[in-house]
Amino acid sequence: MSFVSFYKKPQPRGYSTRDYLVEDTSPDSPNYFQITEFSDTLGGGRYIMKLKGNGLNLRANSDIDVEVIDANGDNMFAEVNDYVDRFNDYYITIEVYDITAKGLAVIYLVGEAIVDLEGNPIPESLSRDYNVRWSRAVNIVPMERNTSKLVFNDPPLIDIVQVQTPEREFTNAAALSGSQFLQYTSSVNDFTIITPNFKGYDLDFQSSEEILDVNLQRILLNPLQKPTTVNSVNSSLRQMSSEIQNGYRRDLSTRFNTTIKSADRTILKDFLGGTFQFFDSASTPTKFEPTLPSNFSISGSTSDQLTGFSANVVEVMTDTEMRISKPIELVTLDSNNIGGGSNTIQKVRRTSNFIGSVAYLPSDQSFVTSSTINMNYLETTFADLKPIGGDVYRIKTSYRKGTSTGDYKVIYDSLVQPVEYLTDAQFPNQTTYAKRDSDFRLIGHFTSQNIANDYWSYLVETPASIFTGVVPNINSSSLHESVAIECNHTHSGLFTTQFSQNYNVEQLYTLGLNLVLEANMELEVYMNSDPLSTNTQIPNASPKGFLKDINLEKDRYGGGFNRFGKFVGRVQNKRNIQKNYGRVEFDFRTDAEGLGSPVFRVKPINFANTTGNAFVSEVSIKPLAINGFSPNLVQFQIPMNTEIDDILAVSQSLDFKIEYFNYTGEQSEYVTFLNDLQVNLKTEIPSNTCQANIFNFQGFVGLQSGSFPFSI
Repeated sequence: MSFVSFYKKPQPRGYSTRDYLVEDTSPDSPNYFQITEFSDTLGGGRYIMKLKGNGLNLRANSDIDVEVIDANGDNMFAEVNDYVDRFNDYYITIEVYDITAKGLAVIYLVGEAIVDLEGNPIPESLSRDYNVRWSRAVNIVPMERNTSKLVFNDPPLIDIVQVQTPEREFTNAAALSGSQFLQYTSSVNDFTIITPNFKGYDLDFQSSEEILDVNLQRILLNPLQKPTTVNSVNSSLRQMSSEIQNGYRRDLSTRFNTTIKSADRTILKDFLGGTFQFFDSASTPTKFEPTLPSNFSISGSTSDQLTGFSANVVEVMTDTEMRISKPIELVTLDSNNIGGGSNTIQKVRRTSNFIGSVAYLPSDQSFVTSSTINMNYLETTFADLKPIGGDVYRIKTSYRKGTSTGDYKVIYDSLVQPVEYLTDAQFPNQTTYAKRDSDFRLIGHFTSQNIANDYWSYLVETPASIFTGVVPNINSSSLHESVAIECNHTHSGLFTTQFSQNYNVEQLYTLGLNLVLEANMELEVYMNSDPLSTNTQIPNASPKGFLKDINLEKDRYGGGFNRFGKFVGRVQNKRNIQKNYGRVEFDFRTDAEGLGSPVFRVKPINFANTTGNAFVSEVSIKPLAINGFSPNLVQFQIPMNTEIDDILAVSQSLDFKIEYFNYTGEQSEYVTFLNDLQVNLKTEIPSNTCQANIFNFQGFVGLQSGSFPFSI
């Protein structure tokens, strides 16, 4: 039950605090380390630093080591790769996480010099240890895009299988009767806009206003749901909490701190991604709190300033509350300013007495897709997509007739996104606010009671038995489009998928959910590969992706293993009031390649004599994806065209070429070639052949993480 964390925490090496015989203060260390590539600014992800090492001034067969200290004085992960390129450059990888401190970090290199800065020989007794240090500052901005060159040391594993799934052809707006969007207009006394304790972008978000949140980009009004290359990152930072074991909170309020409350419970989940606005001057607010100090006055009128105000709806919590992308601001005049009035922008804390409008795209099949006719696709899966530098932002796939010498033709070119595991591929995704997550039906989004009934099970667990209960009704008062998992002091409530998912071996995944816990309740999260039963020894013939953890409740039931599977994490609300935790995420690792499913267990803390619920919504399982790091697992479904059908009718084989690009559009030198692949319906075609366009993969064996032997 150890904490699985993507974030590597290296032990301090102490190179920043020791004294060295030689202090190399040059920018690129030509006399010792010979830095050949160095980025002055690092965004999120893996970045490459290159060096040659000066064979005249460093001891042959000695070690060079590295340490990186961030702006908070903490060690950052830096790794010397088992890799030397065709220019005889050594590669060091530096990793910047979304939780890494923003600001100046310092990179330290140490080695064994045989001459000093003046070229004088260093005595043998002083050159058998690290005696030269080079350092250079680098600016760390964790929320910026990864622009490093894309470099692979090991090839990704690629599987191709031909499948049949519903056609996903999006409806053209011109083909619809009437507008695609609906417009909701509130009553005068319904909405109130609140902006408490505003924290601006540069103080808390760590990035500029122009960089969109990746979630916001995904959900904005976009009828065709086309991917874009707008610079966007997940700006809701992961935050640890004493109430969350082995997990994190993603708090949107670090960037978007303005909420709208509805007195009439009129907020719909479909508002997510829509646009809130004041339609005209007559609909603008007339009540502003608190009142301005006496030396301030409104410039012009509030109605003139706020006419045309619009903001994106970035989160919908309940039918009484939603979050928008910016606050209400007013330009005021300060009469105390020497020399006359001065314009000042005031953020209004509370605004009411207005008519608000929300333009939104409804969750309706007629608006989302025009066909559910089955179509053939080439399902292409990339595993172990782990470059030592850069982030795979885009993948381009080309094909030709198998074993031919003709040119390749592009068949697919798409941005990289992690695969959503909780889907049903037999149905199209009709959830507009989550369209970019998957083309398939999202079974973790409880948009209707049928989703809960058809894909999930609720069970009651007591010390003596586990039996099936009634699937809870959809709830929107405590948490929008959620299910309530009930429990009391006599039993815990279990909520799990009816069907298992297939997981890859030794992969990191993230389970995310929106969560509200009533007073003194706790939620436990498991990944399970066995039947839920009091008999923990029931064999499961299917391959298991997860092994059961030991039983820590032997005073409640016997047996060496727990009943629920592999423990992932826990959330405890020790307060006497209900708490909304927002988005909660848990990272977990598979034990083997095989099947598994999430299990949510809800119970009173210490089985106290009380009754309560956990409300969960938007449940998701994806391969772990952090800004700047490529997802370990990526999957595309490439539509088959008539030309491919004609080729397969004759030769039954295809050649594929797969190219990789970073965010800037720069192509990696490494290209995957899959030659003479037999493509048959539901026939898996594995390949791990990855070749370089310019040079082959090569490694420098015998290296240790953190340092490498330097030789001439």
